[in-house]
Amino acid sequence: MLPNHDEIRSQFPFTEKIIYFDAAHFTPYPLRSVKKLNEFINNFTTDFLNLSLVNLNQSRELRNTCGRLLNCNAEDIIITSNTTHGINIFANGIQLPPDDNNVAMLDSEFPAVVYPWLNQEKLGKVTVMLIPSDKGYANEALIKRTLMDFNIRVFTISLVQFLGYRHSIRNIAEFCRKRNIFLVVDAIQATGVCPVDVQGMGIDFLSTGNQKWLMSPAGLGFTYISKKYREIIKPTYAGTTNVNFNFENFLDYKLDFKNSGEAYENSTLNTLGMIGTVEVLKYFLELGIENIFNHIIDIQDKIISLLNKNIYKIESDLSAEHRSNIMILSHVNSSCNKDVQKYAEEKKIYLALREGFLRISPHIYNNYKDAQTLAEVLNSIE
Repeated sequence: MLPNHDEIRSQFPFTEKIIYFDAAHFTPYPLRSVKKLNEFINNFTTDFLNLSLVNLNQSRELRNTCGRLLNCNAEDIIITSNTTHGINIFANGIQLPPDDNNVAMLDSEFPAVVYPWLNQEKLGKVTVMLIPSDKGYANEALIKRTLMDFNIRVFTISLVQFLGYRHSIRNIAEFCRKRNIFLVVDAIQATGVCPVDVQGMGIDFLSTGNQKWLMSPAGLGFTYISKKYREIIKPTYAGTTNVNFNFENFLDYKLDFKNSGEAYENSTLNTLGMIGTVEVLKYFLELGIENIFNHIIDIQDKIISLLNKNIYKIESDLSAEHRSNIMILSHVNSSCNKDVQKYAEEKKIYLALREGFLRISPHIYNNYKDAQTLAEVLNSIE
């Protein structure tokens, strides 16, 4: 358990009414974030605040904080509206020759990974290939062999799959770099709760969003793009704020894109989203990402220890290398899973049903009592 856990839990009043194990879907805000949001809303309502300056300062703070979280420079951060936005920046901006345009991903990826590329295929710009997988898992050797055998130029993958499998991104990134394959990483199910070091992992492009584990107002995300990739990926949005704009002469039109991640942004940013995200990222950095991850695993372990193994089977890979903040399990009669999820919800315990599996995603607010209550409710269904 995290130190001072009662204090952490007090940041989330909903824990007095419900038990929430669905952070992989979305998460309510902590009170310290609500305070910051309300302060801005009240001040903006009653006083004069220059929104342009507010957004400028908030965006700078967000980029700096994201840089601390991911171990990169602030100039490498693109502020987006969500994870899919970031992936589309890459998909629309990469220029692949017609005879060398194969793109691959696993066939059990979340749709946000797949649809940007299916759209590019529809536009005649790429050829998409799906790699056979199971619950987000594909043997690493199979992935590498497929990338080589089919001359794949872009490989898109979730660091943590929506069913919970955590890939060895460092190994995959090294392989892709040596073979001049572009790697695009979706990290929405990992950012903030799994240690992510883009430098250490060798990642050049990573996209994420904030409404899930980052417990912030929806409609904001951020993307890491290395300087190397900025020289290759062309900006496909153009507006006032992503060019070197002359604010003293509006009519001095010059399409001169900035040299940083700002070149890929799309004008006015989400003010409330930035305020909420900065506050939560600061909170998580104070707690320590490794500590948060270990807390989540600790809660999972408690659930596992209490579940009746004659009734439920853990479907997740529990090895240290591939275990994640998301755990899936199934009733021995998998056709019962939907009824199990509904029954738990009747007891005000919220977990998800994904691809026929029961998905449990704890966060910093969960404690052993939550785990015990969940196990008791699930065990009561035979």
